[in-house]
Amino acid sequence: MHFTIQEFSKRTGLPPSKLRFYDKKGLLKPSTRLENGYRAYTPDQIHWAKMIDSLRQADIAISEIKQYSEVDEQAKKSLIESWKADLDQRMATLNAARKYVDGIQVNKAQTLLLSKWEKEKQIVWKQVEAERVPHPFQRFFLSSKEQLQSLGWNVSEYVFVKTDQITKEKIMGEIGFEVVGSLPPLDCDDIRVERFPPTLFAVMQNCKADDAFLCFSYIQVVIKYGFQPANIKFERYASIEAEQFDYLIPIVT
Repeated sequence: MHFTIQEFSKRTGLPPSKLRFYDKKGLLKPSTRLENGYRAYTPDQIHWAKMIDSLRQADIAISEIKQYSEVDEQAKKSLIESWKADLDQRMATLNAARKYVDGIQVNKAQTLLLSKWEKEKQIVWKQVEAERVPHPFQRFFLSSKEQLQSLGWNVSEYVFVKTDQITKEKIMGEIGFEVVGSLPPLDCDDIRVERFPPTLFAVMQNCKADDAFLCFSYIQVVIKYGFQPANIKFERYASIEAEQFDYLIPIVT
């Protein structure tokens, strides 16, 4: 038993134009072609046609649907798990966006912004220890970058700073640079690499290092918007000469 494309359209609820599109993409090939060259489908293709369209409504990529149709049961389960993880990620990002929009006040300048790293980044960190003074790590920016470059690291202009521990006299932390290209051998105890997946950050721009209450006040702003501050937070300088920085707190990874 075969259905013409018009009959199959009525039984699936999918317009002929969409059926032709799925055929073109290799997702739903007609079971045969009639003598006049028209597409013809069988009853057992009805469920798959509806499932294809359902997966598309769930924003699953055509290439992944095609892959799903071609693999075994175990691989299908793996694909489903990856789809769920991706959807959870997108839902978390949308939830963060909703909180941000809720916090906007049209009569006030926005002190909080959102920024997303769309791709994984690799940051190479060098441990440093400095006197407890304003902008304690800046004098190490150039020497840290030069040391990394001498060891074969190709790094970007941005400088990242994380403060790990503060005593009465000392500040311990790390100076980081985004790695460009492949990683050279890692053979120094005071150097490490950290991988950041695509991440959504709450950002306060153009901060000054002499603001003693910056961290506390920024976290209060983040909480006011309804975000849960992460334990990881760092400063981002545009270059080794920059005096001001952006303060970043990851909110969705």
